[in-house]
Amino acid sequence: MNAANDIRILSWHPDYQPHFERLNKAWISKFFRLEPVDIAVLEHPHEHIIAPGGDIIFVSIGNQVVGTVAYRLKSDDTVEMTKMAVDESFQGRKLGWALGKAIIERAAEKGFTKMVLYSSRRLTPAITMYHKLGFEEVEVENGVYERCDIKMEISLREPPLAALSRALQEEVLRTELRLLQFTDEEASARPSPEKWSKKEILGHLTDSALNNYPRFIRAQQTALLESPGYDPDFWVEARQYMREDWRELVQIWKSVNLHIVRLLPLIPAEALGNVLVIGQNPPATLEFWANDYLRHLQHHLHQIFPVHANY
Repeated sequence: MNAANDIRILSWHPDYQPHFERLNKAWISKFFRLEPVDIAVLEHPHEHIIAPGGDIIFVSIGNQVVGTVAYRLKSDDTVEMTKMAVDESFQGRKLGWALGKAIIERAAEKGFTKMVLYSSRRLTPAITMYHKLGFEEVEVENGVYERCDIKMEISLREPPLAALSRALQEEVLRTELRLLQFTDEEASARPSPEKWSKKEILGHLTDSALNNYPRFIRAQQTALLESPGYDPDFWVEARQYMREDWRELVQIWKSVNLHIVRLLPLIPAEALGNVLVIGQNPPATLEFWANDYLRHLQHHLHQIFPVHANY
């Protein structure tokens, strides 16, 4: 591996304190002025961050330490992301993003449920990155830092459907590779006149995704939603999946399912108990239908792969 591209996240070690101090003093001095609290923390990070229960990490490229970030304890369940800095000559490589993701994951693994940060609106690229990491702006209290005019926070609790989202993504990505091993001719063959071909099964799963995506959205808006069902055979015939190029169909199926993968973790816990009535089916909660979506997908994948141990 080229050392210039060897990007690693490093855990705290006292030997890295000079890098923590150097990197942060450089950016703070460029845009603002070093405050007494900055100097104390940067020169004595073990005392102010590590010992009370916080953490400091670094990013290196090859043998060079080029970035750092920390979280410090604010309460039993809340930490503050602080002192993020990337060497100016290495900016533009998404190292700040890597540091942000890593420090969020470490805090969550330690059991903290909320992370906050304080920043300045002058630092537009940083604020944009924080938003993309999932932070939201909240009211800022006075007396934190002279340069601070914005406070942001993020919940470290895993979204209720995060595990389901991961399971669906893993299923889709793993199955994509197996599906692409079939030729177009193999995918078009029907086991019998009354049974669907692989193309038609995958087409049906695509129709299922296209129908369920808006249900999962609309069911969040109301305590009771009635949604029409659909005739699977009619949809498959209307779409004429047998005429579709197999590889293109696999990509369509993959894309619509990854759309649902991205949606599931965004569904708030308070919406999961909302009742969704689909066609003539008995009423069930949004949470039930979300889990049933994966069960339904796996059921039909069994038809494409009737003998395989991974399902």
